[in-house]
Amino acid sequence: MNYEVFGEGEPLLILHGNGGSAAGRYSMIPKLIKHHQVIAVDARCHGRSSCPEGDLDYFDMVDDVITLMKKLKHEKYSIWGHSDGGILGLIIGYKFTHKLNRMVLSGANARFSGLKPELQAFVKKYDQVPDPKMRKQVALMAHQKEISMDSIRKINVPVLLMVGDRDAIRMKHTMEIFEALPMANLCVLPASSHFITNEKPNHIIYWIKEFKKPFSAPSTVEIAKKMAKSIFEGN
Repeated sequence: MNYEVFGEGEPLLILHGNGGSAAGRYSMIPKLIKHHQVIAVDARCHGRSSCPEGDLDYFDMVDDVITLMKKLKHEKYSIWGHSDGGILGLIIGYKFTHKLNRMVLSGANARFSGLKPELQAFVKKYDQVPDPKMRKQVALMAHQKEISMDSIRKINVPVLLMVGDRDAIRMKHTMEIFEALPMANLCVLPASSHFITNEKPNHIIYWIKEFKKPFSAPSTVEIAKKMAKSIFEGN
């Protein structure tokens, strides 16, 4: 598996989307290394990593990343995973929680039906893709094994769940993941598609930096209760 390390500081693993690579994040790395040591990974059958025989599987790809995390021997890692990388982040989140600080996950789905129907129809045509490598990559999405909400409830580190308001992921599915995560903030980027890394790179960089602050989950209900008590009870 190909991976590249940039800078020093708190380790930030970058996990790219389907068909992408570490190289696709090069333009963002100079700003990220001001606050992190960036570890950019090429998933198997992507970028400069090898492409083994047989079908691709997200759980095998997670095992690759966990093996790398063990090899690099950092005490804790933060993760930014987009699309397929966000799927890997969800799985790493409950399988390897003790080695995580926090995660920013953008455009992630926990099952194939989380994609909008038009995208499902496209992905199901993977066997018509001429390029063998790309065919395997698209088939990966079509054959996604479901990540249960019970598994997602085990992710006990802060997660910033990010999605474009015109994303490939159904908004109600994003909300399902958000509500299952024990420590999550939600970021919906306006006028944004699934390809937010191209459309809004500075927004992503800002939120990766901002999410290093202590996790906060203010409750409007609790604030309203206190206001009501003050209004109606006079204290």
